[in-house]
Amino acid sequence: MTEEKHEIALEHITEIAKLDNRLVTQNFANFSKSWGAFDLDWWAVLISQAVDHKDNTIKFPVDQVKDLMLRNRRTHESLKGFVKRSNKALSKFLDIKLTFEQESSKDLALYTTHMFDTSYIDTDLNVILKISSAAQSVFNQLKTWTRFAVGNLAALHTTYSKRLFIYLKQWRTVGKVSFKVDDFRDKMDVPKSYRPGSIDQKILEPALEDLAPYFRQLRVKKIYTKAKRGRKLSGYVFTFKPETKTQQDIYSKDLEDFASVYSIVSNRYLSLKRKLRAIDRYRGLRLGTTQKYYEQVHPQTIFLDDERKDKKLRYSTGVLAKQSITALKQLAQAYEHLLMTGKLKEWDLDDLITIEKQLFLKQIQLMIETKDKEHPYKPSDDLIAAQVIKSLPDLASYDQHKIDVEIKRLVYLSYGKFVQQEDHRPYEFRNQDRM
Repeated sequence: MTEEKHEIALEHITEIAKLDNRLVTQNFANFSKSWGAFDLDWWAVLISQAVDHKDNTIKFPVDQVKDLMLRNRRTHESLKGFVKRSNKALSKFLDIKLTFEQESSKDLALYTTHMFDTSYIDTDLNVILKISSAAQSVFNQLKTWTRFAVGNLAALHTTYSKRLFIYLKQWRTVGKVSFKVDDFRDKMDVPKSYRPGSIDQKILEPALEDLAPYFRQLRVKKIYTKAKRGRKLSGYVFTFKPETKTQQDIYSKDLEDFASVYSIVSNRYLSLKRKLRAIDRYRGLRLGTTQKYYEQVHPQTIFLDDERKDKKLRYSTGVLAKQSITALKQLAQAYEHLLMTGKLKEWDLDDLITIEKQLFLKQIQLMIETKDKEHPYKPSDDLIAAQVIKSLPDLASYDQHKIDVEIKRLVYLSYGKFVQQEDHRPYEFRNQDRM
């Protein structure tokens, strides 16, 4: 067979990375030494495209990679410039060697292989990638894996944040990751000259702000052991709210923006100043921009007012219709929490109304579909959609217009009193802990 018969051309790149856990635990810290942020992003892109394609040559358009990697950057770069930078990164990946333990019924073998045989950008601006035959199992026989959105990794600002992101995502459904000090230094590629104070200032503090949009209630606890004189730092424990196994990695832009900012402002381990800095990092703004805006305007909402001045709905019916019942419930609960803590304005109530309407429709449909089954679906929460459903005398016959009116009435009745009005007092007299 000719080489062309083994080539797979991808029309659209895959934006979800799926890494064999052996890559993360046994190899990543070694082969990625001295890599920069751009290198880490490109590596994640290549890994994402390689999964389930055996040892075939893979071809995909570089302009899609540029769009993915720079999507959340307030920067402009020509495709030509991007390609030049990219070829330098791609050349590094040809040197990646993987070492694995392979057990048989009798023996334990260690084997080492290159990850890629080919990695470059051709004259038609396609990325050409060929996995080493000996490395196929890493991409085609995944038993346990680490999953994340490549766009989220690319949006992070430092190599330390990106490295930590990968290790935390490996335990995304557990919500806890522990490192001994030496192990943390090795995995993060920390310079030997960095003392614990330098690690706090240059690695941990920026990373916790950088990662706040993607890990709910993220925090780090330092572990100490007794020493001859006082105590000695022995490790770090990172904790966060575990993700569900079915949690989505990519949402619509508006849903993702809300979830990310909500994750920041609801983090009880970040001070107000650090929350505002985290929003700057997430939105690609100069540090201090959001704080300055709040000091001048004090919008008292997690949404910047210039983004909502037209007071249009944040979410279209089409976007919400694509979400699962679980996702809609989480979104409604987040809005309720923000409303009750005074972080939203009156027009934000309309978003909640739209969410509840869609939640009502989805749950009614599922109830009808499962009515005659052994375990029929019934709403088990106390959200407004569930309240309305429980008040219906008959699932098969109801007036949708009256339902919409009732949902709106209940939303305003339950949360209208919590919406915030403008506060034009000098900033120093306002409640700075509102977020």
